[in-house]
Amino acid sequence: MNFIFLTQVSGILKPFAWIMGKILNLVYMLVAWMGIPNIALCIVLFTIAVKMLTLPLTIKQQRSAKFSAKMQPELRAIQEKYKGYDRSDREAMYRMQEETSAVYRKYGTSPLGGCLPLIIMLFVVFALYRVIYSIPAYVQPVKDLYTPISSDCMTKMSSFDFDPEDDAEKVQDGYLSKDATAALQQFMDAEKLTLRDRKAKKEKNWNENRVIDLMTVLGTEAWEDFLSGKVFYVKDTVTGEMKEDPKYSKWNAFCQSDAFKEFTQGKTEAKEDILRVNSLFGGYNILDPPGWKLTPMLLIPILAAVLQYIQSALQMKVQKSGDEKKKDDNPTAASMEGMMKIMPVVSGVFCVFFPIGVGIYWVVNSGVSILQQQVINRKLDKISIEDVVAANEAKVAERNKKLGIVSNGTETSSIAKTKTKTIASYNNSGKQSDSDGKRPAQKVSDKKKDELAKNAAEGKSNISAIANLYRNDDDE
Repeated sequence: MNFIFLTQVSGILKPFAWIMGKILNLVYMLVAWMGIPNIALCIVLFTIAVKMLTLPLTIKQQRSAKFSAKMQPELRAIQEKYKGYDRSDREAMYRMQEETSAVYRKYGTSPLGGCLPLIIMLFVVFALYRVIYSIPAYVQPVKDLYTPISSDCMTKMSSFDFDPEDDAEKVQDGYLSKDATAALQQFMDAEKLTLRDRKAKKEKNWNENRVIDLMTVLGTEAWEDFLSGKVFYVKDTVTGEMKEDPKYSKWNAFCQSDAFKEFTQGKTEAKEDILRVNSLFGGYNILDPPGWKLTPMLLIPILAAVLQYIQSALQMKVQKSGDEKKKDDNPTAASMEGMMKIMPVVSGVFCVFFPIGVGIYWVVNSGVSILQQQVINRKLDKISIEDVVAANEAKVAERNKKLGIVSNGTETSSIAKTKTKTIASYNNSGKQSDSDGKRPAQKVSDKKKDELAKNAAEGKSNISAIANLYRNDDDE
């Protein structure tokens, strides 16, 4: 089974992609058992399955976003309260951190509460993309469709030598010769094809998995050019006549060789099987981009853009709930709203040039996300803040009981009853600050001045000592 792992995703995404691949393989086996083996249908069911499996992460992330939106006015009021304080005033900064932490405890979340689910979701999405782009590496029945062509290529073309006068290259078993590999790489360049693994462009000898990687990105026209052995020409700048393009000299020689013609003979049926499993509505290949032609496939970029806009609008609505600050006073919200309007259009344009299969994933993913978001938001809207605070208070009390910590009398419920509009700028003594919001200037007695001078003479003067003298002087 070593060969099947060679074209799979490596690196940090490997475990995520392996899990995604197992799910995709099960989905394909299901649709094949139903008698409709089709990659487009697999992508639809696969996307729905992954969205359902990651639903707990989605709920946690949306819950954090919902509560974060409700916290923003209170957090902003705390920032305004300590706006005029010097950052070097550690006591004031400590009080600000304590009040901020109290707000997070009140809602049962943390500043990083929604980050971990979001990070995991990003890994899942990136891995999912890579799996969709390399389905034969994870679904053995699909890979078997390519082997009649790839195995013949390895058998009949492995020793292809571009210059017969040179000594024949010693080719390692299971690999193409250097010239055969270069010829296929030139065909990729001529057809403007790109493999997902960038190492493939630099490799001097391809194995069978690389050949399959090439075939998995062939669209309908590219398949025809490949099996027919299309020769690429360029117009001569002097004579004006068409001649073989020297940029693709190895491919042109490769596809005109007798060995290549023997290799491609009788491969039409295998090609049709591959196109059939990759077809959409019978006449379109999911590996082809929709383009700007007026065909039903142009609906995919349009749907992708519209559904992504709706999804983004729902997310912005969640983030705005509980935060009534105007956009003019909140540049971050204004920029995010601008991105919300631009990104769906950009995604729609990308879908025009990306394979149809990618567009299908975007459409299904956005559609399922919208449904999930609507259901989750309705559930979250029914949650009472008082119930959340009471539950958090019980958890804190239970944890303190286990740790042997005695309560100091300040409970979370008192924080929950605090309204944002009642938060004012008060200093530690409970007196309101001056009009400019800055802490009143501290005075130092003559006794303290003498003590400071004495410490300085003895080399003991430092910031913490001076801060202590100020604090002691305030106490006095």
